Amino acid sequence: MEHLSVSLIVALIGGIVDLDSTAVVQCMISQPIVAAPLTGLILGSMLGDYAAGLQLGLMVGVILQLVWIEQLPLGMNVPPDAALASVLSVALGFCAGHNYSSYAEREVCYTVGLLISVGLGLLGRSLDMFVRRLNTNIDSWVNQKIEDNNFGAIRFGHLIGSFTTFTKAFIFCFLILWFGVEPLKYFTRMMNIAQSGGFIVVQGLLPAVGFSVLASMCLKNKTEIKYFIGGILLFTIFPSKIWIAIIASFMVMLSYYSKTQKPKKGKK
Repeated sequence: MEHLSVSLIVALIGGIVDLDSTAVVQCMISQPIVAAPLTGLILGSMLGDYAAGLQLGLMVGVILQLVWIEQLPLGMNVPPDAALASVLSVALGFCAGHNYSSYAEREVCYTVGLLISVGLGLLGRSLDMFVRRLNTNIDSWVNQKIEDNNFGAIRFGHLIGSFTTFTKAFIFCFLILWFGVEPLKYFTRMMNIAQSGGFIVVQGLLPAVGFSVLASMCLKNKTEIKYFIGGILLFTIFPSKIWIAIIASFMVMLSYYSKTQKPKKGKK
């Protein structure tokens, strides 16, 4: 019964956050940095370890937010479903790992759940495209009714569109969690110590992937890339004297800012 109730709660969370993505409200709870910690906090409270759930949610949310920060649902672009990926990553990892007393086994569950979320996000995008095709047919029906002076069809069309979005996310999340937890537990039990350590290393490297995506957005020329790499080296070389790295980075930023502003002043 516990697994059933958890699966239903996760499905409900998934349905709500997926509505926020495009269909209703759009108050940003569908962003991974919000959806993942929210899911972790709720599951942690249900399973008696809210601190661990929130910690996992924050880790997953930050990584997925950075990885998919460029993917926005603008125009005809249908990005990976980051909302459902965040919810399911936390749910799979936490539900599979919370009963393990070993740190390594828990971290394997968390890491595999996070890696699986990338594929789930792509699958969610395919389902989202299917729902959008359904909503296009609903829109055509509503327009036809408006031509017949039946303006009540507008409200009905909005309700049906929201219902299809919520139902898609609810069923998807329920099935993934209902059938996915036990295989993840079995996979974890098959790991030896060395393999478990490898997954922990992978988890530590995943934030670097997210920061590389963020850097590719912010750094547009070779000079900016050089300054960025230099800053990383400063903080790496002087970890015990962090104030030196901070002062050096601040001076470099001032130098770069003054150089970029000089041409503008000359033009005036």
